[in-house]
Amino acid sequence: MKTDLRCLIRAFLTATSVVGIVFLAGCGGSSSSSDTPAVTPAPSILISGVAATGAPITPAMNGVVTIQDSASPAHTASTPTDGNGNYSFTAAQLSGWTTPYLMEINYQVAGVEYNLHSAATASDLTSGSATINITPLTDLVIANLAGTIAANVFKNQATYANQLTSTALSAGAQALAAQIAPVLAAQGVSSSVDLFRQSFSADGTGLDAVLDALKVTQDPVTNTATITNRLDGSKITNDLTATNTTVLPTPTDTVPVTDLQAITAGFNNFSTLMAGAPAPTDPALLALFDETNFRLDGQSLAQFLQEVTTDPQILGGTLSFADISLSPVPDGVTVPAGATASYKVNFTVLLSGFLNSREEFIAYKNASGNWILMGNQRIAKVRMEVLETSGFTFNGTNNSTSVLCTGLYPQVSDEGGTSGVNFAVVTGPGLPAAGVLLFKTATGTNGNDFTIAAGAPDTYAGATTTAKTTDCGFTSLYPLADAAIAEIAASPMTYTVKLYQDGAGAPSFTNSTLLATYTSTLAAPPLTSTQLSSALFVTAGSATPSILSLATGSTAGTTTVSWTAPTAAGLFASSVHIFVSDQSGVNDSVSKDIPGTATSASLAVPQLANAANAGVTVNYMDNSFRTYWTTF
Repeated sequence: MKTDLRCLIRAFLTATSVVGIVFLAGCGGSSSSSDTPAVTPAPSILISGVAATGAPITPAMNGVVTIQDSASPAHTASTPTDGNGNYSFTAAQLSGWTTPYLMEINYQVAGVEYNLHSAATASDLTSGSATINITPLTDLVIANLAGTIAANVFKNQATYANQLTSTALSAGAQALAAQIAPVLAAQGVSSSVDLFRQSFSADGTGLDAVLDALKVTQDPVTNTATITNRLDGSKITNDLTATNTTVLPTPTDTVPVTDLQAITAGFNNFSTLMAGAPAPTDPALLALFDETNFRLDGQSLAQFLQEVTTDPQILGGTLSFADISLSPVPDGVTVPAGATASYKVNFTVLLSGFLNSREEFIAYKNASGNWILMGNQRIAKVRMEVLETSGFTFNGTNNSTSVLCTGLYPQVSDEGGTSGVNFAVVTGPGLPAAGVLLFKTATGTNGNDFTIAAGAPDTYAGATTTAKTTDCGFTSLYPLADAAIAEIAASPMTYTVKLYQDGAGAPSFTNSTLLATYTSTLAAPPLTSTQLSSALFVTAGSATPSILSLATGSTAGTTTVSWTAPTAAGLFASSVHIFVSDQSGVNDSVSKDIPGTATSASLAVPQLANAANAGVTVNYMDNSFRTYWTTF
């Protein structure tokens, strides 16, 4: 009997490698004198797990996991995910590293980069290997512990290493599990589940069904995170700098997660069909919709499909959908007889991977088991959004005085042209008790058919109603003080919009007919005056050739608008608008959707012979659907 020197060397190396793991693979206590070829042992897997958002993060999404340690400078290593979202790192890759480790999964959706994070500590590795998942929930645990979004922790790991202990991570995971307990229970997952270490497959069951059912959105501007139950639309918001104990409401109705998964598949099918630039009468496209009962903001299905199939911004694979959630069908909406299930479906529209808008459709399952879309069943477009602005003071002309403003952006628009709506009244948190009046004008303002009135609803007098003016330069913005914004933040942020039609005789509030009542909910409150800063807005804006010279010229022309992007994180470009007006109030405008990374755009300038004023508005958005308008 003789000792194999190779085994002694291997035993020494592995026994002194990362966190003292002892691994004697391929070595027996003795060896014979035969010359049997040695078998190369498989690599020792130290850390492995699943990276998923519900669906697995795969090579098709450019899924790559990067791990780094807490040394200075940090060691790093990277590995791609497989088709099921699995990843792994070997002991050899991490030999000599310092715990704790942070993992970051980078991936792309429609060309846009996203990331999620997770962590491992020395105690995770004492058994020789560790399962560590990377999901929106592990990302949120790290953010809650550090008091900032997890991406900041990964970028500055040395600063936060002492906070990422095994005890802290476990306690953070347990606290989050307690907040989402109703969703865990609905999917048959124990409330004691280890969100970091629980083995699972991204197959739509168990913990993966929980990920399908939940949406986590982090807001770097306000340092908050919102957890939404996609199965009923309920949500809670965490302050990342505080202890959070609020629990998601227990659903009153049990919604199968398989319904959410099937509806999501239907939206993905819509996206795939649109990538092929279908005709508005394409049978496969029509099969997704209820042709008879469809209505979207007043549009018929034919109007809607004609619009989307001819819009160059959403063809060629640029259209996709995300953050789909379900809630009960609103009162007053009727689904066809024979429907076996129905929901209001809220979803995010993305263009080229960037957020465009938050919308809602009614969906029902027909007798054949297919999910059919009915639009939102509204007679006109009704939206309440948040608007942050940097523009010139309002005095009828452009000047050098620029102000920052924050508030609400109520939108009412007769998209189908047949609703007969003449004015609207909006009530809700942060607004006067009587509500805010919006009235229909001949040309609209800021791309809106309806303009905010200066007075209360009872001052309505038709198109001659006095419009609200502010120092913000945006007649469609309803500015708010910090006290009103605090009221919004502490509320469900839901607004009621009532649509009215003029009666016979002179237009007035009392002599009108209520046509419809709708609600609209904000994704996030407006920013307070302390949160608002110049870093949120574009700078160095210019238009060449000048808009006025082209507007008053003898032939039509195109101007190129250029700007420098905001320096604040988490913002992306959305659209550009140019406008011209004369002293009598006649105006015209042109708008264009743009890629999220754009810093220039070319637009055709409308001609207006007596134009005296002109300008540009560049629109950015954040992941909470706040819009940031800069005018120059």
